[in-house]
Amino acid sequence: MSTDVALLNEGRRREREQAAFYRFLAGDAELVDDAATAERLNELLADEQHHVSRLTARLLEMGERPEDVAGTAEIPALGGWEEEARRREADEVAWYEEAIRRANDRDTVAVLREILASERHHHHRLAGKWMSAAPGESEDEG
Repeated sequence: MSTDVALLNEGRRREREQAAFYRFLAGDAELVDDAATAERLNELLADEQHHVSRLTARLLEMGERPEDVAGTAEIPALGGWEEEARRREADEVAWYEEAIRRANDRDTVAVLREILASERHHHHRLAGKWMSAAPGESEDEG
């Protein structure tokens, strides 16, 4: 397995775990009628799911079959979600920075850079809706 394929599969595993993290927290926020927090968490969830899709698409473009990976996240109490989310997002930023250094293929690097920009936004603002619909187009952090 090439380095790029391994990185893309690891990225998918990590993103699925992040998606599970935000999905469970969003559900908890909805249960306690905290609409604002639920919206933030659902926006983060949408971005993480988009990351999975971008990584999956890149693997398919390379003629690879994505590994069947399941995300398993330890979920904190809703009251302390921001601290844990910020820690997790910092870890994602560091992982993508390293993955970009290790990747060999120009198109793979482009996908990883796109996701890194989103992860930096998540870490800084703990907010979602950062991923563009088209590859290579990200919103301006402004």
